[in-house]
Amino acid sequence: MPPTTRSATPAPPTAVDIQDDAVRLDISFRPHTRRVAHLRHIAGSLLAEGGIGQDVVETVQLLVSEIVTNAVVHGHTDRVRFSVSYDRSGRDDVLIEVDDGHPARIKVRSPESDDETGRGMFLVDALARAWGRHGTRTWCTVATGEAP
Repeated sequence: MPPTTRSATPAPPTAVDIQDDAVRLDISFRPHTRRVAHLRHIAGSLLAEGGIGQDVVETVQLLVSEIVTNAVVHGHTDRVRFSVSYDRSGRDDVLIEVDDGHPARIKVRSPESDDETGRGMFLVDALARAWGRHGTRTWCTVATGEAP
């Protein structure tokens, strides 16, 4: 009997754009919890390369973790679409967007201190400059503190 082989998972469609005054990452991936850490790291590296301060990068990474986790756990699609962008010439915010294919309204919960889950959108609401839901896409912005 021949040995069993496993085919490699194809790389997700990705677009990265780094310019002097803007950075953008667009990626589509199959929902899996391991993607959360990957996207947190990639977004942080991209923004740091684009000149965003460490405090802002850390806040963005936390919010990426929360929004992507929600999409992976609660979404209804075989591909999640994620983007993070910053345009120094247009606005002074980092924009995070995740499309999970699920048009449900998102609820901000007030978890009890011993609850193990339910803090994701609570953190987004507390740390993002603004956030919302448009169709199946959840978005939030993080202020960089830089004037346009």
